[in-house]
Amino acid sequence: MKQKFNKSYKKSFLPECEKNALQTRANLQSAQTCKIGKIFKERRLLRSLSESEVAFHTCININYINAIESGSYSIFPARIFAVQYFRKYADFLGLKLEFFDIYNSL
Repeated sequence: MKQKFNKSYKKSFLPECEKNALQTRANLQSAQTCKIGKIFKERRLLRSLSESEVAFHTCININYINAIESGSYSIFPARIFAVQYFRKYADFLGLKLEFFDIYNSL
């Protein structure tokens, strides 16, 4: 019979560096990233596009589109994914925005 362990129990046995990585990843959002995300969402709505239409035309996962528009980069597996999808989405919408590097500001 398999035993079920809750996540907090498993986390207690993680090395300290892995615990810090989990905590850092959960906090990849700031006022600046939210402000930039709002610009993406406003431009998308101005063009009368749904999130699924953007996902279809850009081949970007709809969850990543939501993450960019909400300013929360915790969903991305690594910084490079966030940067590349940010640029691809910005180019699609015709936005000239710089990626706010929250990864290096922590």
